[in-house]
Amino acid sequence: MAQTTTYVEAPDTVAARPPASARLDAARYTSSEFMRLEWERMWTRTWLLAGLELDLREPGDFFVFNIGPESILITRTRAGEVAAHYNVCQHRGNRLTTEARGCVKAVTCPYHGWSYDLDGRLRAVPDADRFSQGIDRDALSLKAVKVELWAGLVWVNMDPEASPLADFLEPVRDRLLPYHFERMWLAKDQTVRLDANWKTAVDNFNEQYHVDFLHPQHASFVDCCNAANLLFAGGHRGVEVEGYVVNPRYPIPDELPPLLRGSIAPLGMDPADFRGRVTDLRRAVQKRKREIGARLGYDYSGFTDDQLSDVWQYDLFPNVIMTIQPEELWIMRPRPHPTDPDRCFFDKWTLRAPVHGQAGGTDIALGTGDKPAATSVRPTREEFDQDDVIAGKYSMTITIDQDIHYLRQMQAGMHSRGFTRAFLNDDESRVQHFHDWLDAALGGD
Repeated sequence: MAQTTTYVEAPDTVAARPPASARLDAARYTSSEFMRLEWERMWTRTWLLAGLELDLREPGDFFVFNIGPESILITRTRAGEVAAHYNVCQHRGNRLTTEARGCVKAVTCPYHGWSYDLDGRLRAVPDADRFSQGIDRDALSLKAVKVELWAGLVWVNMDPEASPLADFLEPVRDRLLPYHFERMWLAKDQTVRLDANWKTAVDNFNEQYHVDFLHPQHASFVDCCNAANLLFAGGHRGVEVEGYVVNPRYPIPDELPPLLRGSIAPLGMDPADFRGRVTDLRRAVQKRKREIGARLGYDYSGFTDDQLSDVWQYDLFPNVIMTIQPEELWIMRPRPHPTDPDRCFFDKWTLRAPVHGQAGGTDIALGTGDKPAATSVRPTREEFDQDDVIAGKYSMTITIDQDIHYLRQMQAGMHSRGFTRAFLNDDESRVQHFHDWLDAALGGD
């Protein structure tokens, strides 16, 4: 029983192995200077997941992506294209909108009424004749940000010379295509304010070492101790975990644990059939999904057998964490605080595969514990503090709630005189890989 780690090479990309090994010292998580370097050399030069294309269905639809001290306005133009601009009026620097999303005919500054078309071009200036120097509409149009779409996700890059998004995604793109994220519907939208550095949150999702201690329920439906860690060029990571199994570190039970019994009920499978043969369940679920997937409304034709049963997590540099099953996707995105390295924002979108093209359907995702009701109305974003999670007022599912309980203590420990640097084991290879490529980005590589 042991995890494996593999460097996955892809054609036409740089080598997966990073150029150097990073030192994970405390200042990396607590220093304002390190935070400044990240902003200047990484955040403003890499592709970032800004939002969901489903929020841009019609011309005039918009949403705002806030990252560190910057705010970016993404719109669907009258021509049906997606545009991105800095969310700042060219008159006096006022934020054009503080709304998270909406629909408008034009983008109008609430301060002095300067108005811009959905493609960013300056449209109208009140009392234009009072600008004796004249108004250069090209120069005073909104400043554009590179934007591209992939798999129903909207990506931006503040570097005007950035390579195409396809180059950035190439190491992992083909592995994610069968899931068709663009077909999924949004079931839940949540943001929690954390007393932790954004990298403290990323690290938490980049290793299974803590699972036995923090997430004891996982032992009854996945096998984390034999996870396959995958390391890609550019700092992307992956881990593939077998599902519909029990943790082999512990005695194999004679009967299916409650979580597994509940997860196979929607498939019409009888737990009694697996008395004394719990280890046969994973392959049986794969076969059963093939048999009845179409009847349930799911299209499993593009998946391997292992994808039908297993839980994959793919993390896209720098801050996108995707926990993936055929029927459900979690996208988690820690964002840096504008000024404080000890704080961040942690977003979580829960998306679900449609049934016959419609929202809803049979709840057969494994072990999520959170099954939002199907609705045609976009869910309102829930925003709360980590103390609200600890107090039980809000939940991001039991697993993430357990993580949130401890992230503040992890961040606080970084400030201790008794802590100098992290000391990682072989199973924390994804943590090291992420920081190695972060250092490469900060060094301009």
